[in-house]
Amino acid sequence: MNQEIWTYQFTVGDTLDLSTGAEIGPVDLTGGTFTRITNTPASRAPSPASTTTNGSVGAFVADDNRDATISDNGNIIAFSSTRDIVAGGNTDAGSIPNPEIFLFNRTSAAFTQITNTITTSVANPIFNANPTLSSDGSVLAFVSNANLTAANADGNAEVYLREGTTLRQVTKTKDPVDSQGHALATATIFGYGRRLSRNGKFLAFESVANDPGADGANSDFRASFVYNVAANSFAQLSPRATTFPGDVGQFPTFTDYDSSLSPTSVIFTSFLNIKSDGTLLANADAAGLNPSQTLQLFLAPLPATLPAAPTGPFTRLTNTTAPAGAGLRGLPSDSRRRIAFSLAGTDLGGGNSDNSKEFFYQLSPPITTESGGSIALFTGASLVPVASPTASPVPSPTGSPFVVSGLAAGELAVAQFTLAPAPVPATVSSTSASETRRAPALPIELNGLSMSINGAACGLYSVTATSVSFVVPISLATSTAGTSYPVVINNNGTVIRGRLTIVPAQPDIFTSTNGPVGRAVICNITNPATPGCLTEPFNVTSDNGTGTQVATVLELHLTGVRGTAAASVNVTIGTTVIVPTAVISLDQPGFDVIDFTLPATVDRNDQPIVVKVGTATSRPADSAPRVTINP
Repeated sequence: MNQEIWTYQFTVGDTLDLSTGAEIGPVDLTGGTFTRITNTPASRAPSPASTTTNGSVGAFVADDNRDATISDNGNIIAFSSTRDIVAGGNTDAGSIPNPEIFLFNRTSAAFTQITNTITTSVANPIFNANPTLSSDGSVLAFVSNANLTAANADGNAEVYLREGTTLRQVTKTKDPVDSQGHALATATIFGYGRRLSRNGKFLAFESVANDPGADGANSDFRASFVYNVAANSFAQLSPRATTFPGDVGQFPTFTDYDSSLSPTSVIFTSFLNIKSDGTLLANADAAGLNPSQTLQLFLAPLPATLPAAPTGPFTRLTNTTAPAGAGLRGLPSDSRRRIAFSLAGTDLGGGNSDNSKEFFYQLSPPITTESGGSIALFTGASLVPVASPTASPVPSPTGSPFVVSGLAAGELAVAQFTLAPAPVPATVSSTSASETRRAPALPIELNGLSMSINGAACGLYSVTATSVSFVVPISLATSTAGTSYPVVINNNGTVIRGRLTIVPAQPDIFTSTNGPVGRAVICNITNPATPGCLTEPFNVTSDNGTGTQVATVLELHLTGVRGTAAASVNVTIGTTVIVPTAVISLDQPGFDVIDFTLPATVDRNDQPIVVKVGTATSRPADSAPRVTINP
């Protein structure tokens, strides 16, 4: 019952390009291969949580094997462990064995113990942690406070590098004490994650040392550094804070790799106001990249020659309103185009209303052309034009134009656009969508096209050369009067821009024609045991499944009312106004239903049906979809 290291080998190849709309589909992971790498006795048996007269005791499980990382080809695994994995290699005389660094070669099924340390003082335990590997596993970096190369007698946490069988101490620092006499835990931070470049030639870390290799003076605050393995030289990458409380953990890591697996950029976290040339500016200085001093990801070019520091251009990659304690950590792909990050304390439009710590995915497709074309926006259920500087209202069948002021968060919509020049993607549609079974609920790329509103990605249902069917991000903030946001469509590098007003609600009823005057999509759900959709015409009473006639309950399919209270909605059939019993957002993004009971006094025969929330109406009666109530 110890924590062990495992691998899982997938049965599905990574040949699908999800950016084109390809779907992996359901995958039975039981067909893959689980392999247990370690098999060790626990340093302490697991125990459940309990409550005693002396207070509560939390549950416990030994974390003896941890910090696992793997090479790109999956052959070399590095991890730390307190167990005696290589017989006789980790048998401390102390009460608790040290965590040591191990390698495992999957081809030879052989372990190699990299460190072998002894704790001589319980008050100052030795640790070896956070291993990271190069692409082929031939280079290993980790952090340790042990005196592994006879150059770390003061016990500071230092970065070590192993090439082949040669171990070198990369950093050499003094005990850190800031200018106010506060003792810091360590001068150098070598946190979890990929701190070693894929080619094994560069390291990224944080340190309060002015020169992390000189065993010299420390600053009050940390900055990010890059180490050139071949040149044995350092460069300070990020600016250093000058006043308390300093900066957050920056977690630097590499990206923008070339064909030789050499990085050309580094991303890091900061809430400092950094200028594009990398210098630090005063708070709120508009010349900086972050005058609001919120938590952001930044990108700096890797200096062509170390120890020269980067001179820019620095780029701010994110646009968050997150506070300093939100814990932003970037995990880039081989390029800045795709970055995952963890973040708490903010909602970027995707639905983090409780501000929990969540994972986010940022797509930054390249821009090759700024188009002068236009965007026309429409509701997605019946194609009502949306008022905007580029919208072209179309008249209803009676000749009276009807235009809505905006779209609601979570609403299904359509954007029609012209591009100059015009990349022409094939028509592509997403075949699956679910709020609960996939994340994101819809693709955010189809055939190289992406769309955002205020920087929040829109889920995409389908794409053609001139249109996209999308869902408005579910938690864009608004007000009663509506809030205007920028809209960006990137079609394979050609960008077209517009604006959209987000309103609290904008009901739009699905119709048989996907346009005006069609039949409303509406079902009789009085008998809950009846499968499928019982369509019009409807009687005022229906069998509830027990042979009893009761008032008919109908379910109206629409979009644009996500999160709206039933009491604030009116459904009008003919001239009869009905308050629904429920407004439900379905698991399929952009699709809502309203349940309501037909009153005995409802208007009969063929009638228009209209939904209204506040001043927002689905359509006026002259172009509204129709429904038939039997006399």
